[in-house]
Amino acid sequence: MRSVGYDLNTAIADIVDNSIAASATRISIRYFDQGEEPYIAIVDDGVGMNEETAFRAMQLAGNSPGEERSSNDLGRFGLGLKTASLSQARSLLVTTMQDGVRTTLRWDLDSVARTGKWTLEQLNENETWAALPEKVRDAMPISQGTCVLWRNLDKLETLEGRTLRDIDKAMDELTKYLALVFHRFTHPYPGDDIAPISIDVNGFPLPRRDPFLDDNPAVQKTALQYIGPPGATLRGYTLPYQNRLSDEDRKLLDLGEQRGKTLTDTQGFYVYRAYRLITWGNWFRMLPKKQETKLSRVRVDIPNSLDAEWTLDIKKSQATPPKSVREVMRRYVDRLAKPSRRAQRFRGRRKNDDPYAPVWDVVNDRDGVFRYEINGSNPYIASFLDTLTDTQRKAFADVAKVLSYTIPYEDMQSRFAMDKRAGDPDFDEYQARVFAEQMWALTRSRGLSPEQFVEYFKNTEPMSLYRNGETILKEVSRD
Repeated sequence: MRSVGYDLNTAIADIVDNSIAASATRISIRYFDQGEEPYIAIVDDGVGMNEETAFRAMQLAGNSPGEERSSNDLGRFGLGLKTASLSQARSLLVTTMQDGVRTTLRWDLDSVARTGKWTLEQLNENETWAALPEKVRDAMPISQGTCVLWRNLDKLETLEGRTLRDIDKAMDELTKYLALVFHRFTHPYPGDDIAPISIDVNGFPLPRRDPFLDDNPAVQKTALQYIGPPGATLRGYTLPYQNRLSDEDRKLLDLGEQRGKTLTDTQGFYVYRAYRLITWGNWFRMLPKKQETKLSRVRVDIPNSLDAEWTLDIKKSQATPPKSVREVMRRYVDRLAKPSRRAQRFRGRRKNDDPYAPVWDVVNDRDGVFRYEINGSNPYIASFLDTLTDTQRKAFADVAKVLSYTIPYEDMQSRFAMDKRAGDPDFDEYQARVFAEQMWALTRSRGLSPEQFVEYFKNTEPMSLYRNGETILKEVSRD
């Protein structure tokens, strides 16, 4: 029973599911400080349980997965409270209050091993308060709610370590995990039929997460599509190119260089069951994870009535779509991947066959090999070449070849794979003005009017890369 496969993150998320199902508006996770006996507690202000319900909740498989349940019930097998808790701790205490009446029950595996009997302990009021750490007592609701307390954290100590620093690190990872899994409960999307819930860890609210950047106007969204059995929907998102992501966007996406934190790692389907994130960063073998599709995400919403069809596991951390739904999803992702490829290949710049040629030209050789060369048709480069003698032009061509041959492709690929951003020229107005003055000096002598000058160069690299490029061109040509 302790080896179902929970880790700390999935175990606590399972307890939080119960709190949400109990209509909690505030869920507090507390853990021990220096000098205290190790513990973890999850406290909520939900409806609580009476004595009969509490005893049934402490039974193994207390509910049938076939029973009809409310749409916001995140449970399934009636196993989560016990298996999740005992996977991490040898002692599980549940104290719950409903209508001012408290019930406290405890499973202690050491006692079970010692007596050889599955004896569920019931504690009175004094025993309950003596068993609760002070910080947990302070967090307890007054009239109704439930506290799940874990002690003797043997699995946690084995996997994460025994020091408070080790536990702090594990709880920091837990905070990030819960922030993503329950992000639609802490910050519901427009149209989500749920009220916001407050979740904190030792008094600190979960950071906001949004894997789709739903509020960002640069995100491309598809229309909501209904799939399979009633209630299941798809919606596709294409994120902006990584250089267009603000620092706030990167926080919402929780991007980082470590495994599982890059855009490439987190592309794919995000499957939500009753608004709770079940599995993510997975194309279900319908599409390989590639750089060119790393901006693509698909939000999949399923109701809890489809648990059997989606083969939801006990931990509620895996779900597999049925065959009829997979066919719809396969066709959907193939169409969705196209905007991601376009966003990365062009990023809003003009293509080589446009009248305003880019500074670098892509040369496609045989067998799929490509390379970059400085483009002599670019107005800036062409104007510069016109000022050179034949000898200087040949010397420039030699230098341009060296630059082309030494482009650090592997280094760039590695950095882009880790979602690093290239330097943004929009911030360097001085350099933009230098470019503009040089071009105005070269073209004015040829009879180009200020209006023609601005019109010609505003859409040409590098001035087209500057946010205020057109304004700078106008100012320079008036001087």
